[in-house]
Amino acid sequence: MQGKIDSSFITQQRDMFTSGVAAEIGMNAYGVWTAIKYHADYETGKSWPGMRRLGELTGLSKSTVDRCIDVLEKAHLLRVARREKGRGLEYVARERLAVRVGSRVLCTIVIDYVPNKMRERLNRIEEALAAGENDIEAFAQVEIIPGDGFKWDSNAGVLRAEIPVTDIPAAANTEDEYHRKIGEAMLARMAPAASKKLGKR
Repeated sequence: MQGKIDSSFITQQRDMFTSGVAAEIGMNAYGVWTAIKYHADYETGKSWPGMRRLGELTGLSKSTVDRCIDVLEKAHLLRVARREKGRGLEYVARERLAVRVGSRVLCTIVIDYVPNKMRERLNRIEEALAAGENDIEAFAQVEIIPGDGFKWDSNAGVLRAEIPVTDIPAAANTEDEYHRKIGEAMLARMAPAASKKLGKR
């Protein structure tokens, strides 16, 4: 069984394209997302460029920027709130990391883009998954979105689904061994019933 999670710091250049998220949101929204990240405060991740500024950076009209903001919110790539002080909106860009077993997306991990803490947070999540530990602090900072065919069981705190054997590659490449282990750990953590079934095949 081969599991993959791309948690490199340059996620927007890699997972955004390999996962199909860039195509899903479109290049206009991708440009707005990148422009918002460009303005992110190093310590908090918050940014507050106006629509005019985002339009200047991306070459888009105000109405197109506004539509892109909506697309990004729906895609879980942006949090938007009214600023506490002053007028306008406050943005926090978010990263999406798909956790896969073969061709099946188990779930998507969504984490706020905070430049100062991004590497540390991703490392902590990776370490928790690789060790199979229940690091509450690591996962307190993320949102987990179930993949297609999965449902969140709030009573048990796990994902429920059955994964067809055809979705699982027969062997893993040596270079992907680390990512395979992370994927397996995530599967065991989030969908223990499915993980046990796969272990028996």
